[in-house]
Amino acid sequence: MPSHEATKCLPRRQFLLGSAALALAGCAPASMRGLDVDPAASFGEGTPGRQAGDWWLAFQEQQLSALIAQGHARNLDLAQAVEQIRAAEAGAGMARSADLPQIGATAQGQRGDGDGSGRISETSTAGLNVSWVLDIFGANRNAKRAAEARVDASRAGAAATKLIIEGAIAAAYVDLRFYQANLSLTRRSLESRRKSLELTKRQFEFGDAAKLSVVQAEQLVAEGEAQLPQYEAGVDQAIARLANLTAQRSAALQGTLKTSGGQPRTKFKASVGVPAEVIRARPDVQLAESLYQAAAYDVGVAKAAFWPSVRLGGSILPTNISGGGNVKPWSLGPSIDLPIFTAGANRANLRAKEAKAAEAHLAWQAAVYGAIEEVEVALASYNRDGRVVSSQQKLVETSRQAVELAQANFSIGEGAFMAVLDAERSYLGAQQGLAAAQRMRGLNFIQLSLATAGGTAI
Repeated sequence: MPSHEATKCLPRRQFLLGSAALALAGCAPASMRGLDVDPAASFGEGTPGRQAGDWWLAFQEQQLSALIAQGHARNLDLAQAVEQIRAAEAGAGMARSADLPQIGATAQGQRGDGDGSGRISETSTAGLNVSWVLDIFGANRNAKRAAEARVDASRAGAAATKLIIEGAIAAAYVDLRFYQANLSLTRRSLESRRKSLELTKRQFEFGDAAKLSVVQAEQLVAEGEAQLPQYEAGVDQAIARLANLTAQRSAALQGTLKTSGGQPRTKFKASVGVPAEVIRARPDVQLAESLYQAAAYDVGVAKAAFWPSVRLGGSILPTNISGGGNVKPWSLGPSIDLPIFTAGANRANLRAKEAKAAEAHLAWQAAVYGAIEEVEVALASYNRDGRVVSSQQKLVETSRQAVELAQANFSIGEGAFMAVLDAERSYLGAQQGLAAAQRMRGLNFIQLSLATAGGTAI
């Protein structure tokens, strides 16, 4: 049985051709619900305004821009997304063709002795068949709209994939520079520690330092050397990740990326715009909305299955073409397919489609709420990171002064060598802490850019 919404369109005298049938056109429409979401007027500390585009340019890193361009051109996930768009467009083309008449032609020729009399005869036939399904009850119309919504979904999916790839490349680049910065810091610290070790050994030889001071200086050098392998491994892993994202071998990137270029930094206050506009621009939200639209139109197709399908068909079949086509049988007329008894298949199909539509609607709402959360968290994190970086910079400066004072005091015999060791450890730790803070600020900026679909503004 049709649903309540569909039965409201049902005329008193059912299944009549002509004006009564045309009056049924548009029955079983696809009905869609809006969102029960009311975004706030602003995102926390975010300022008004929106500037979508190449968000990674905020880092002002030419190598990063080149890597992202390679990702756009060569990434295999993006290539798959493009093929998915083509497949969806082909499906939409098939759905549109259902509204058009279908024309087919046949031809056949025979030559032989049909009755065994020894007389050779020849026959030839050709035919033309025309069929057109009238979309009186909206099945084709809803199927076409569902296919078009799936095209939109595939395009939004490709845009989401593109944004994710950009973010992954940028994050791998930030990690690469972080590990390279730690390598550089540790190596410089090792140079200073080795000098302290040589100084301590000379003092020990002249009786001005204890054996314990020498052992402690050697321990400090060993600590630094032990840290190098993990940073070297981090560099190699980041390059391998970038190679995978840009569909090339790691060796191809070694020459340009092995040398450290400093950590990428963003030096501006983020502006993410009005929440409703930001969320609407996200491709994952657009994807969820398009999938919901497709599911709602599928409900319309399921409702139309309760009504008869009307087909206009005709054929012409001339025979003995070589003899002038002297016999020309033809036919033309409508046919009606009545879904009288389907063992509940139509009802079950409708319930399934309605459940799918409800599920897609909930997924759309979840995507919106998730997007709001991502923007708020990323914005708060990015704004907080600025204060962390500033604090770490002050700590690095004070730690540097402490090292200089401790070394000066020890060289003139007024301080213990343990003070030098502690100062150098603290100095390296402060520098590494600053590198980690700058890394986290870069990663949070990337996350904010992804959360706003590239809508962060300088």
